[in-house]
Amino acid sequence: MNTKEIVETKFIKEPKKTKRLGGIGVKLIFIALIIIGLLIGLSFINGQLTDRELSYNDAKYEITESAGSKMFFDGPYILVPYKKSWDEIVYKYNERYTEHKIEEGWKQIPADYVNIDSSLDSEIRTIGIYSCPIFTGNSSIIATFNVNIEEIKKENDITTEYDFNKARLYVNIKNSSLRNAPVFNINEKNYNTDIIMINDYHGIGSEFKLTNGKIQFSTNMDLRGAENFYYRISAKSTKLTLASDWTAPGFTGFTYLPDKRTVDENGFSAEWNVNFGSDEINQFIGTSFIDPVNLYQKLYRAIKYGILFILVPFIILFLIEIFAKITLHPVNYLLCGAACVLFFLMLLSLSEHIPFNASYIFAALLAGITVSLYVSSITRQFKLGLVMMIMFVMLYSYLFFSLKSEDYALLIGSFFAFAILALLMFFTRKINWYNIKGITPQK
Repeated sequence: MNTKEIVETKFIKEPKKTKRLGGIGVKLIFIALIIIGLLIGLSFINGQLTDRELSYNDAKYEITESAGSKMFFDGPYILVPYKKSWDEIVYKYNERYTEHKIEEGWKQIPADYVNIDSSLDSEIRTIGIYSCPIFTGNSSIIATFNVNIEEIKKENDITTEYDFNKARLYVNIKNSSLRNAPVFNINEKNYNTDIIMINDYHGIGSEFKLTNGKIQFSTNMDLRGAENFYYRISAKSTKLTLASDWTAPGFTGFTYLPDKRTVDENGFSAEWNVNFGSDEINQFIGTSFIDPVNLYQKLYRAIKYGILFILVPFIILFLIEIFAKITLHPVNYLLCGAACVLFFLMLLSLSEHIPFNASYIFAALLAGITVSLYVSSITRQFKLGLVMMIMFVMLYSYLFFSLKSEDYALLIGSFFAFAILALLMFFTRKINWYNIKGITPQK
């Protein structure tokens, strides 16, 4: 009997080999996509910064408005009421009529000389987590008028009548800028003041009888305000002396710079002398109270450098791949880049509660240590994490000094960018970019 041998053939499928992302071109494409995604995240943080700045501006507006806002005044002036009457021929419906017209107004007489001595104390007011400075103080005003009633009468025709018994001595100032009603001293006689709101005149004044000759005026006004203190030149000769404990005054933006000024850690003092009057309607002298720690401007400037905080760590990671002969996954790049971007969000949130320098140091240490430990862990080489830490120290130190040196930020940035490029060229000078082979992943 024939026997048949039955042979079974089994086809065993070999497991598919997982293809590893090894091409440098593909890797760079992924890195570029990650960079674009991180820049989108950076723009989101920039949007948060804009919202926070708007909230700060709203709080600042509430504080400054309640403190009297910008401090502005001019004068003193003498106002003399007048009445002018005349007959005017008009034609209506082909008929000729004579109308009697009356015009009432105020003759304004500026001072010949004004001397203002002001002293202001600053104070920080807060709403929630936001704060801004206001100031309180006083201004002593001395003025001299030389009045010639006959000359005033000659300026108009004989139909103009002046009531010199009801003249007013007037200072143009907002009621919200005054902490109390000042007393006017006119020719060594005290007069109480009241609010004047007549025609274009809105301020405080006192009624008195105007006579020929020299009129001596003096007063002391208790003031309050915020942001600016400025005086509009109205007299033929003006002297303003201003002193404050605020350490960051701004003298630009006004018609005249001070003739003398000193600024130190105790505050500032300044003096203006304008001896030829004003040749224009609006000419001002004064100062602005600048916030020396403009938090949001610093944060905006910091975020402008955000691209460096993504590119430079990625360059270091890419060089680690080449020289340490390891392979990093795009996810590793993504996580390291995310930590660098979150530095800016941490800086924004912290600096609204604690001083900017402390916020910066804490956020920089948090981001730098996190990424350095992460690199040490995924590469299992402590020295590579140390390399990342040194890079972060250089990067964050550069940004810190750029934010501190606003005038030299562009110069510092140019040298830093050139230094990064030079170092990159130096370390990669011997690499054959056409013959970079796959790197065995770290086990």
